[in-house]
Amino acid sequence: MTAQISAYGRLVADPQTRTTNSGGSMTMGRLAVALPCHAAEGGEVTFWLGVVAFGKQADALAGHVKGDLVSVAGAMQVNQWVGKDGGTQQGYQVVADSVISARTVRPGGKRAESVKASGASRGHETQSAPGWELYNTPDDFDQRPPFDDEDPF
Repeated sequence: MTAQISAYGRLVADPQTRTTNSGGSMTMGRLAVALPCHAAEGGEVTFWLGVVAFGKQADALAGHVKGDLVSVAGAMQVNQWVGKDGGTQQGYQVVADSVISARTVRPGGKRAESVKASGASRGHETQSAPGWELYNTPDDFDQRPPFDDEDPF
């Protein structure tokens, strides 16, 4: 049984491409994925995720550069190794079945960071979806379990 993962994040370095023994292409990259975390300053933490892709997906990943937004999906793996200090290190990676570019392009071929940012720079305001106003505070979305009960588990 394998664990499947879908992740969306920024490449922290240019992906590296190699040729496998069978002559196919293999590309490796590393994503910084923002995860919500109530205990962290700013409400989120960074999860570092390695990405390995083969064949057409490797070519898709290789077409990106540091800072690009990428969406990947595939089998999750945990890697362990002995670090320079002699301690056991652990990291996570996805063997990508799917690599999708999340970058946007402005008219004229210039890359934009996001559709929202490019729209805001032209003076357009974004509107919330109808009905959104009934959620007044971020606490309405707080999914932490309540700790005010006196009954132990």
